[in-house]
Amino acid sequence: MAKYSEEQKAAVMAALLAGQSVTHCAKTYRIPRGTVAGWSAELNRDAPVSNEKRVEVGELIVEYLRANLETLKAQTLTFRDPAWLSKQNASELAVLHGVIADKTFRLLEALEPSADEAA
Repeated sequence: MAKYSEEQKAAVMAALLAGQSVTHCAKTYRIPRGTVAGWSAELNRDAPVSNEKRVEVGELIVEYLRANLETLKAQTLTFRDPAWLSKQNASELAVLHGVIADKTFRLLEALEPSADEAA
């Protein structure tokens, strides 16, 4: 059975709390639908999510976003150093930057309902 980090679980749970479907979250975060459904069931097990749980998940999300945004900022500063940049493999730099940026922006998107869901 695959193990997922608390940050991954928090991102998925935030998306579920924002109203995204289990299927959408599974596809977006590349986590098996059954795993996401189990996490969704945790949210809905006994009663609506308590304010305490929402605060806990929210704090995890903020911490995760802050770390990712700080990393992106540090990368951007490093990437501007011509001496360092000239020694790097461009494709590896692109992948590194792309993965971190993609994950950060996916989480930001999960915080807001999509245009389809808002309508």
